[in-house]
Amino acid sequence: MSNLMKHRWFELRHQPIFWWTWAICCVFSFLLIGMGGDQYMTETPMVAGVSPDWTGLFMNAAADCILPLMIVSGAFTAMLLSQPFSSRTVDLEVAAGHSRAKIFASQCIVGFTVINITVLIPVLLAALCWIGRVPMPSAAIVVPYLIRVLFLLLLLDFCAFSSCILFIVLFRDTAKSMAVSAIFLLIMFWTLPAMEAPLAKAPGMAYPLTPTLPLLLHPAFLMRYALYATLTPSQTLWTAGIAIIWTVLPLSAAYCVFRKCELK
Repeated sequence: MSNLMKHRWFELRHQPIFWWTWAICCVFSFLLIGMGGDQYMTETPMVAGVSPDWTGLFMNAAADCILPLMIVSGAFTAMLLSQPFSSRTVDLEVAAGHSRAKIFASQCIVGFTVINITVLIPVLLAALCWIGRVPMPSAAIVVPYLIRVLFLLLLLDFCAFSSCILFIVLFRDTAKSMAVSAIFLLIMFWTLPAMEAPLAKAPGMAYPLTPTLPLLLHPAFLMRYALYATLTPSQTLWTAGIAIIWTVLPLSAAYCVFRKCELK
């Protein structure tokens, strides 16, 4: 497994797709947040507990940017992970004596790393541009909040992407995997406004007062829910638990397919 992961990291560092994806996400984040971040101080808040300082800017900016970034990053990450199937690299790894379980695990680790590096880091860097230009709360408020949010978003980003790994092992084709992953993520995120529309909104805010159970099971909603400053410990555990469940289910199905599939 150690040698396999060394090979994966070497490939990733020298993979133009990864760097292009990261660059595209950074440009998108800096255009929306880095240049026009002050609008997030005045626009209708999309999450609960937004304050008129840097933390509030980060909350609104992340809630606005994370879904489109996930679509871009998810499609290109699916392309990145499906290339070893199209190039028959996976066949060579099996022939070299690596078990399918280790190959699958290494691909999941790379997917977890890429999806989070290309989504979370650009948002955080763009928001950090505003330090010193907007009021900054104390470290005692910011640090625990960021630790909680980044932990939950790490889980939720991969949770939303995990179904794409199932598509990758089903199709074992770069073009099909990328196209189906992009469509899947688009549909997932487009259903969120439709589910929120009938619900009563908090006065002057854009988030539902009482989220329904379907919303609390929806990965896209949970990405914004995780940003709430008012999240209680039980709500934090719920969010992490749902993220883990939605990650384990498609990955289990994907491994079953990969374990039995006939490689080209």
